Amino acid sequence: MASDTGVRRSAAADADQPGIDGIRLDAVLQAAADPIRRYMLAVLAERGEVTAAEMDLPVTRATGSYHCRILRQAGWTHTRVRGRERYLSLRREDLDEVYPGLVDAVLAAERAERERRA
Repeated sequence: MASDTGVRRSAAADADQPGIDGIRLDAVLQAAADPIRRYMLAVLAERGEVTAAEMDLPVTRATGSYHCRILRQAGWTHTRVRGRERYLSLRREDLDEVYPGLVDAVLAAERAERERRA
């Protein structure tokens, strides 16, 4: 069965993009511990599928690619390749199934952190 992100729930679409059975809490939490990656998750939750360039990250392109890879390997995101572009989307459905409420909690914490800094 395929989710709305295009990832087959029983198998990974790419070697470093885990299927739903390969998503592990330690990797998910470790990936969400970085403020740049939490910002990326907030952008994806708000805007849907986007490229890293469309996120306007405050880091170099190479560093942005690194953060994209960490999120993908942890199971937070799905990457769809179209030509030279890589489109990222949040795997909310899969994460909600495996860890109910986690995505909402991380996004709420990111919003609170941004408001605290403002």
